[in-house]
Amino acid sequence: MTDAAASRRNGRDRGTPHAGPNRRAFLGGAALAGAAALAPLRGPAALAATATGPYDPTPDSLNKHPVAPWYRDAKFGIFIHWGVYSVPAWGDTVDYHAAEWYFYAMRISAAGKDSTYQHHLSTYGPSVAYDDFIPRFSAKRYDPHAWIRLFERAGARYFVLTSKHHDGFQLFPNAVSRRNSAVLGPRRDLVGELFAAARHSRLRRGLYYSLGEFYNPALGTPPWDPYTRAPVPYTGYVPVEDYVADYEHVHLRTLIDRYDPDLLWADGQNWHEDLGAGSIFCPKDLDWRSGEVLAYYYNRAVERRRDVMVNDRFRAGHADFAVSEGDKSSYKLRSTPWEACLTMGRSWGYDTHEDPARIKSEPALVQLLVDIVAKNGNLLLNIGPRHDGTIGDWQRERLIAIGDWLRVNGSAIYGTTPWQRAQDGDVRYTVSPGAFNIIPLRWPGATLTVPGDLPIADGARMRLLGHHGGPLDWTRQDGAIVITLPSRAPGRGPDYPCVIAVD
Repeated sequence: MTDAAASRRNGRDRGTPHAGPNRRAFLGGAALAGAAALAPLRGPAALAATATGPYDPTPDSLNKHPVAPWYRDAKFGIFIHWGVYSVPAWGDTVDYHAAEWYFYAMRISAAGKDSTYQHHLSTYGPSVAYDDFIPRFSAKRYDPHAWIRLFERAGARYFVLTSKHHDGFQLFPNAVSRRNSAVLGPRRDLVGELFAAARHSRLRRGLYYSLGEFYNPALGTPPWDPYTRAPVPYTGYVPVEDYVADYEHVHLRTLIDRYDPDLLWADGQNWHEDLGAGSIFCPKDLDWRSGEVLAYYYNRAVERRRDVMVNDRFRAGHADFAVSEGDKSSYKLRSTPWEACLTMGRSWGYDTHEDPARIKSEPALVQLLVDIVAKNGNLLLNIGPRHDGTIGDWQRERLIAIGDWLRVNGSAIYGTTPWQRAQDGDVRYTVSPGAFNIIPLRWPGATLTVPGDLPIADGARMRLLGHHGGPLDWTRQDGAIVITLPSRAPGRGPDYPCVIAVD
């Protein structure tokens, strides 16, 4: 990570009563700071004007690929972990083995009461294999249009759906495997239905794909019974000689050609350790040859005149953006695009064993969004639908709360760029066209004091978004800026961030 400034300083306080930078200079500087990264939000069918190609499968060629303007502007996306693991819907609270790792974790024999091995034994018995959950993955109440309406109400600008997670079950039909939702379980193209529902929305459409798998005979890791250690079938598996060329690359080209995604999000690319139930994901020396896939994806996007993005987990010597996974005590300002992918609770897949104390509150999620955006990042916030396709109320309520906040304060989030400094204490900063935004993470009370070097000209007008009482009073005192605030917090209450826009 780097603390390099993302935009030049627009002024410096020289103490009261001296004047700061003039208003015209500030507005011009703010506009210039954002100009390179700002573009009108476009729908998924919009034409691209940035990627030219052609691209070769080499880092030098792939590194010429530009960052899509839509991605810089979007700031907030929805991650969707949905698959067969949402049937048992149970994660171990002791170790990392969250609900989406059930296929692997049920093979780790442990004496602890939270062991997935013990849970499976007592709940389903030793004769039930993980693949016996496939017929129960019904999606019978899956309404992709309702999902899209919820994502739009949440204020998201893109989504990323797990097309295949580590258990190897695919949510799309393809020619090289029958381990998919079109053949088994719901017998539906779950990816296709969601992409079709989003076609006329403002949402950009993304797909997650796990390069490796927990168990796959083509990787030399066929599954086995956790209680007898005898081999068990890998349901729907069609033998292939070359996992990468005959299976993984075919999957990815199918996703690219059939669904035309705006974003590809790789995972499961590195691990070959034994975490208690055998080595997982891939042999140590496996070459994913991901440069071939990325060149194919980029060249197809050029043909279709599309702006597309890839994350940094393809192991191709190239990425359009970096990923920071899981909760971090402190994110840092970066000069290049990055994304924080987070869960609301502990598991990524639906988990009936979530610890309520670990589920993030609605205000905490908005605070995370503000903090990440101030540091030049996007928030990709995860939900885990149930096996029938419904989304739990506690997840839905949090998405709606974020959307309610964004409807009032979104001008300080969407299409913004960072200032040279992301924060002072509990205050964050963003720059939007024509405004410098001061964003306390919680209601500060009757006054807010901020450093005097903020780019605020004498006579600048300050507005509290969501407050209808007129401009705020402010003064310079002892090298600081003191802002007088209303007696009550606007919007959803004092635990939420508020936005002071300096015009």
